[in-house]
Amino acid sequence: MQRLYVMFPDRGPGLGLLWLRLCVAGGLLAGGSPAGAPGLMCVAAIGLLLPGLLTPLAVLLAVSGLYGQGAALPWLLLPLALLMLGPGAYSLDARLFGRRLLQRRPPPNG
Repeated sequence: MQRLYVMFPDRGPGLGLLWLRLCVAGGLLAGGSPAGAPGLMCVAAIGLLLPGLLTPLAVLLAVSGLYGQGAALPWLLLPLALLMLGPGAYSLDARLFGRRLLQRRPPPNG
């Protein structure tokens, strides 16, 4: 996951990405009934998008579900924008796969 995103922005851009994730999840929720495979894909995408977990998989599920429901082109492009930008700092992806500060241990006294 680290190689997919250069960084996980916080503050204003991070809040914007959080808002984008919530809007995509809301659009999926308002898109229709969860009947059939496309509906189940949308429900699974919502479950992953809300906490920001495994965002590339969530986007794949969202686009597949929306395409299966015959959604218009703008609804298909919105999750792809999220894929290109990343989940942001306020996500579980940032917690699990974000950058960490490595500290050198002192040598053992020997």
